[in-house]
Amino acid sequence: MGGERETRRTRLKWLLPLTGLLVQGPLAGRWDGVRLVHDALRYDVALSLPDTGAWIAATVATRWRLGGTAPLVLDLDSAMTVRRVTVRGAMVRWRRDGNRIVIPVAGAAGDTVTTEVSYDGRPRGGLVIRGRDEGRTIFADNWPDRARYWLASQDHPADKAAVAWRIEAPAGYGVVANGRLDGVDTLPGRRLSWRFSNDEPIPTYTMVAGMARFATTRLDPVGCEVRCVPVSVLSYPEDSALAMNGPFRRSREILEFFSRRIGPFPYGELRHIESSTMFGGMENSTAIFYDEKSIHAGRMTEETVAHETAHQWFGDAVTEADWHHIWLSEGFATYGAALWAEQVGGASGLGSAMAGNRASVLASPVTERPILDSTVTDRMKLLNTNSYEKGAWVLHSLRGLMGDEAFFRGLSRYFRTYVHGNALSSDFARIMAAEAGKDLDWYFRQALTQPGYPILETGTELDGGHLVLTIRETQPASWGWYRLPNLTIRLGTRTLTVDVSGPVTRLVTHWDGATAPETLVIDPDGWWLWKRSGER
Repeated sequence: MGGERETRRTRLKWLLPLTGLLVQGPLAGRWDGVRLVHDALRYDVALSLPDTGAWIAATVATRWRLGGTAPLVLDLDSAMTVRRVTVRGAMVRWRRDGNRIVIPVAGAAGDTVTTEVSYDGRPRGGLVIRGRDEGRTIFADNWPDRARYWLASQDHPADKAAVAWRIEAPAGYGVVANGRLDGVDTLPGRRLSWRFSNDEPIPTYTMVAGMARFATTRLDPVGCEVRCVPVSVLSYPEDSALAMNGPFRRSREILEFFSRRIGPFPYGELRHIESSTMFGGMENSTAIFYDEKSIHAGRMTEETVAHETAHQWFGDAVTEADWHHIWLSEGFATYGAALWAEQVGGASGLGSAMAGNRASVLASPVTERPILDSTVTDRMKLLNTNSYEKGAWVLHSLRGLMGDEAFFRGLSRYFRTYVHGNALSSDFARIMAAEAGKDLDWYFRQALTQPGYPILETGTELDGGHLVLTIRETQPASWGWYRLPNLTIRLGTRTLTVDVSGPVTRLVTHWDGATAPETLVIDPDGWWLWKRSGER
């Protein structure tokens, strides 16, 4: 990592608590209960993958910037046997604290120090080893904090670091990892050493390695007016047609779209990789993993490719500082897929995507809880419709409030401000309010801290030459009241706007007809997440 990037990243880390104060309350909440003292700047990982069995060996050298005099702590599962620990190249006494390695170090805040930990063992998770002979595969699957099962690291998304890999593997297999491939060296015993480097800091849950027999299809690079980004699809040989057909057919165009819409691609290369992962897709920085079972069954979609590609900007380059703000990753990627649907299908494509997101939210019991839910302790349970589909609706309604120009300008500014750093919901809210030029604190508190959505009941009556439109909010009292400013109402051939706020809103308008309008359509352009009273 270069000095300039290091300085920028460090500045963002220390500014984060200050920027969080600009919007007080749960938008700046940190509920993980993790206190990070020291800053991991770079991991240099030497990893040996086995020809047979599941035994791995690794040495991880970590360069730190100290934040005080407390010991350094690395997360590493107790199933891994530690053979050697050094600080500044000298052997030191260390101790185990459950699944952590505690290393004493002499130094003051601001000092830089390097540790090295050598270990081996059979991972109990995080590194998925399957098959044998020709069908043997090994893939990391870290989310949310399973890197610690095989990779000695400070395993929390608020501490991002650069990473370099030297991966030994049997000849005849392909190896993948984050960043660019720097070279492949021949070793004794029909083994190869693959060298990768990723100088941009990334969260540990996206630090991955993989091994399989791959067919590689290289696509034309993207973004050469700024920096050419190589793009490739790595699949199992029997699925190699996916590179030019099926869900990856427009993967290059998807990358180009987000590069124009948000900002230049934040890394040097992008690979789409068929793999063994418990998720449909996993957004590992520069090396997206896709589920082999979904690919074989024909369930993999272009929507998934768009979602995971959008993550490279939101989730990977700009990472939530606390797990409970994961909507900043998953909601953004879900809306990113909707934006791609708009790009290829126009307004109807966007409308269809958001209708699907709406249906998921309305059918989910998680609706009874807010997006920022401090009570969740099982991080897997944060992968829910609140974080994904409802998070996408938070962005869509915000776009409707701000207008396209201000919204996308704010989205790009948020990315530029926190690229290769971390952010909280308060940071995003502050930037979007500045671009909108108006107070949006009420909106973010409503969207992120209230459960549910507005449920509306409408009625009309004639009063002389006027029509009285009544809108009642009938959602459960525990959800609270919602504000819907400038809500569009279509009355027959007329279109009006009304500021909905509170239990009852009335609009009185001149009406020439002798009868009330035959049709009444609320929010015809679909900017708000709401439900009609009585709708199933």
